[in-house]
Amino acid sequence: MIHESSEWLSKHIGKTVSYWDELKAELDSKFRSLDLPVERSPITKHVLQVAQNAGFRCSTEVCDTDEIRKVPNYREGNAKLLHIFPTQFDQFGQRTSSGVSLVDWFDPRVELKIRCKVIKLEFSDDSGEGTRCVAVHLLDLDTGRKERVSLTANDGKVILCAGAATPRLLLPHQQKLQNGEIGKHVSDHICMPLGIYLLDKNIQVTSRDAYIPVFATTVSQAEQASSPTVCGFDFFAGEFKELWFFISHLYLTFLLPNWFKKIMIKTPWLFWIAKNVVRMLILWVNLIIDFYWGFHNLSRGKAWHHKLNLVTAIVKFNPAVDGYYTSDRTRIKLGFFAEGEDSNSNQDKEIAKNTITEQLDLLSCLGEKPNWIFKSLFRLFTKIPYEKNQVEHYVNTYSKKFLLSEQHLSGGCLFSKAIDPGMNNPANTGKLYGSANVYVADLSSVPLPRVSPQMTAYLIGFHVAKMLCADNS
Repeated sequence: MIHESSEWLSKHIGKTVSYWDELKAELDSKFRSLDLPVERSPITKHVLQVAQNAGFRCSTEVCDTDEIRKVPNYREGNAKLLHIFPTQFDQFGQRTSSGVSLVDWFDPRVELKIRCKVIKLEFSDDSGEGTRCVAVHLLDLDTGRKERVSLTANDGKVILCAGAATPRLLLPHQQKLQNGEIGKHVSDHICMPLGIYLLDKNIQVTSRDAYIPVFATTVSQAEQASSPTVCGFDFFAGEFKELWFFISHLYLTFLLPNWFKKIMIKTPWLFWIAKNVVRMLILWVNLIIDFYWGFHNLSRGKAWHHKLNLVTAIVKFNPAVDGYYTSDRTRIKLGFFAEGEDSNSNQDKEIAKNTITEQLDLLSCLGEKPNWIFKSLFRLFTKIPYEKNQVEHYVNTYSKKFLLSEQHLSGGCLFSKAIDPGMNNPANTGKLYGSANVYVADLSSVPLPRVSPQMTAYLIGFHVAKMLCADNS
């Protein structure tokens, strides 16, 4: 959980920097922060110490206290920052505190519809003030029955908070709305898993540490880029078996070819089979390693069982080229690792190589490298580097064979392009150009945030809601 900078929000959404500073503080105050555990675990303290030794510094003034409850802000112009937030995991490793809702769901005016999906928006002809959405079509996921929900004729509004589904719902009406920006400027983070390291056995790790509540950010400047790229690092830790299952979905990226993954994403039952095959493979790898460590310990006069704690990280950053939704709405073309005007230049590859190479020493200090047998098998499947001279091969291979991500999709209905920023009339904030009553209040309304997008999504929804309600007591 981390806020994008107020400068970035002001540039891409509108309003002043001070407005976003105040809105963040107001939203943060509505979190039930007192319910979130804030104590630093041993592994959290370890990651912070290693990163600080490598030249990183905290983005707040309270790096050395356990009483951090505020959501951190990304600060512009700082190359190596640590952002600390209260963990969202309970003692069982379950993410129980990741969401926030400001809606009173028990208000009698609120009607909840669950186990259903919006499949179509119905628009009338242009009435002079824009094309009006008159109905929303739903599909009951249990019965397969379709339902048409009509809107109030004069003042009914549709506020879309559907993320990647928002442009998909609007694309069929692009011509009627005369809004050619729908479905454009789409992006997702390039996420690259990094090496697995063995933690010092004296560092205690619990299920709560599966996702360590520390983000690290660096800034990298490609030669052909006009502005620097922010690269973020997420850290994960846990006992061997638990951690492997937690990050097993990442290994679908490596163990399957891209052509198969594209089919798998569209076929739920095929995805279920692939996921479980990977999990079974990990289970067998766990069994082999358990036997190896057992015999290794016995040969050294120790007990058979040896708890093996691991730490790992991923690096993520924004690609240089935007993507777009295709005309059939089911496919998205993403601009990952796109070649520049010079066929030898590729900004994404340059950023990945430089960033991983620069921070490989930091990762190596988190724990001990595994033995050569494990490293050889691990690199056979993934090419993930443990040495700096292996980075270029990993990036080149990853860019061709392993990349497929739609986890942090953003864009498709940008402010000032597809929707109204509300600068002239706050009540029009988020209003779809060409429409009389459709508003967008999700991540499709902004370019891809440079940091984890969760808080940006909350903030956009909060911003649009406040503007819509500004004149309504």
